[in-house]
Amino acid sequence: MVFINHYKMPFLMLVGLFLTLSIAGCGAKQYRRVDESGFLGDYSQLKEGKGNEALYVYVNTHADCRKYSKVIIDPVSLWGKSKHSSLASLDLKDQKMLATLAWGTLYDAMRKGNFEIVYQPGPDVMRVRGAITEATKAEVILADVMAVAPYAWEAATLWGIGSGKWPFLGELSGEMEISDSQTGERLFAAVDKVVGVLGSNLDPRAGWDDVRQGFNLWRDRLGKRMDSCRKTRSFEMPKDERNWIEKIYEYLSP
Repeated sequence: MVFINHYKMPFLMLVGLFLTLSIAGCGAKQYRRVDESGFLGDYSQLKEGKGNEALYVYVNTHADCRKYSKVIIDPVSLWGKSKHSSLASLDLKDQKMLATLAWGTLYDAMRKGNFEIVYQPGPDVMRVRGAITEATKAEVILADVMAVAPYAWEAATLWGIGSGKWPFLGELSGEMEISDSQTGERLFAAVDKVVGVLGSNLDPRAGWDDVRQGFNLWRDRLGKRMDSCRKTRSFEMPKDERNWIEKIYEYLSP
């Protein structure tokens, strides 16, 4: 008991710091693991992502990004890996919302790289296809209660730091691939999962806000990659500019 009491105060101070940073921080973060859905077919080329990359990525090191100036963006699929997927129970309105947000995320990222959006294959045209493989909206009121309820928040924070996700927050998984529109050669592929951050969503009517913030995170990171590839020729992600404190916080924060 003395040991527990001795470390309780530093722990509470650490948790308080995480809570403060979460409320002031962005609305989504990368999760620590993701399951393959089958959408990409071949996953053997993908490696564990580093820094600000997706959880799993493939970069064709022989491909010259500067060869391409245009891109076809296929309609985004909702690709639940089983009948028990969260996507299976969504109504049509929410399905359309997710597909529209996902396509817009790809569109914005490609435009960040100054790629022209076209609809016909060609020698200077890439094709992008993507899928939402999981999407769960937040139970906002329950998440807020867990954050302030006596005793409950301490246990929940321990669980959140351990698992990488606070209870009742939203989550979003997806897969995408960029290929040559004529040959079908794979140029880049990624599998990722993002989740909500405690305190980022305080409106009980906004259950999908964590998912929207997840799309924003994907848009920014893919846009950075596509902007870089037009300048450097490589599909490799630019260097992660976050400092070590930001990296540790993102990893540990619920």
